[in-house]
Amino acid sequence: MLVAWLLPGVGDADQWPAKGKLLVATELVRGDLFYQSVVLLLHYDENGALGIVVNRPTVIDPEQIFADVDEIAGYNGIIYWGGPVQMNSLRALVRTDTPPEDAQLIIDSVHQLPIDDSLSDAPADLASLRFFVGYAGWAAGQLDREMERGSWHVVQASDEHVFAEDPHALWKQLTPPRQHSAAAPHQGSERT
Repeated sequence: MLVAWLLPGVGDADQWPAKGKLLVATELVRGDLFYQSVVLLLHYDENGALGIVVNRPTVIDPEQIFADVDEIAGYNGIIYWGGPVQMNSLRALVRTDTPPEDAQLIIDSVHQLPIDDSLSDAPADLASLRFFVGYAGWAAGQLDREMERGSWHVVQASDEHVFAEDPHALWKQLTPPRQHSAAAPHQGSERT
């Protein structure tokens, strides 16, 4: 019992971050960056964490990003804001049971694709392919401290979460009802 108390997450591993889990911002998260955000973790260990925000579609014209990328030059779907780090980087997620050989499994049938020839093998169905500009990153111990402060709650991700038909509604769907009424209007620029 004492060991479970000393080591966070040991007694309740489902509530601790891991690859394939969602971080759902609590009412404590304010400011422009992560207010009411849902982050899919792509990596989490003692050296830090990396994820992408899955509920922030943008109005970016795909032609601005993909004009020089032959494999996806014709893509005309939605581009998502993945997070504030390296806004010149691009990540792709595909939902398929037959991924390209070099795809990395994240959860169930959701895979991360390298931005290269693999995209040629990705499904043509826009509902099965999502692109994210930038990512969310945490240095060693940073996300753990945010978890201890209560800034995030953890939910096991599903294909339906990551590829939600209405990404704007995802935060509310994953937030406990008591937080809906507690969430104050968007304000300030404080970061988590």
